[in-house]
Amino acid sequence: MYSEGSEGFYTDDFMFDVMGIEELPSALYQYTSLASLEKILASRTLRFSRLDTVNDPEEAMASDVALAASSVFVSCWSGTEVEQIPMWSMYGQNLSGVRIRLPSNMFVGRKKPMVFEKGGALLTAETWHSINRKSPAMSTNSCAIIGPNKVYYSDDPAYRNRPLVYRHAGTAYFYPHDLGMVKGRHWSYEQEWRFKIAAFSFEGQFPDDEYFNNVTLDLETYPVEAEALFIPLAPSAINELEVMIGPKADSTTRNEVERILGEYATSATLTHSLIKIR
Repeated sequence: MYSEGSEGFYTDDFMFDVMGIEELPSALYQYTSLASLEKILASRTLRFSRLDTVNDPEEAMASDVALAASSVFVSCWSGTEVEQIPMWSMYGQNLSGVRIRLPSNMFVGRKKPMVFEKGGALLTAETWHSINRKSPAMSTNSCAIIGPNKVYYSDDPAYRNRPLVYRHAGTAYFYPHDLGMVKGRHWSYEQEWRFKIAAFSFEGQFPDDEYFNNVTLDLETYPVEAEALFIPLAPSAINELEVMIGPKADSTTRNEVERILGEYATSATLTHSLIKIR
């Protein structure tokens, strides 16, 4: 069991020994709508949604930082090649949308993710993103993308609602490694992998002063301004795109997908779901 006195549980040992992860997936799958497919390909970007705007209201809670979920942006995927009917139903336009497949090193620069001792896998893109907060809170600029990392499913509050800040001798240490990496067991059917971008740097050190406690940690008065980030995809990754049409999609849907791919991703592979369903 995770100890609240530690600096976080999501480590390389936890991934390998507890979660049973043997290696990172080389490709990832996302169930989505035709409209989202077109937005991704037209913009050549991937949307990272702020965690307080997603469908799980219990995402990324912290025992010592209110509204912690608003400081994390995620892009959610499946690492499972086998089709999942619940995923088609919930995210794939009620079985009539699409499932996309992209290589896990999909961002500009095609850097491969590496697993670190704390926080799991991380990669760097050859583009920068900014997370702006209301002044006088500090904004951040980074090229780091955390992941892809597999979500851990637990109902234990020691995992679900943990502290982020540790204080010693006038210094505050911020450890957001685990933030956004745990969901309740009722979500476990998703077997989710996610990329994550955080407003606070891993293991940041701050003076334990009034500014840190009343400005930096006050995400209500000095909120993160954007609800989403849009991270550029590598053109070569889009060339490897595979699109599967949902099991209840009709000929009109297929024609629309063909139009989208013909306009934005001519090298993409198009297939149809193998699931038979009325």
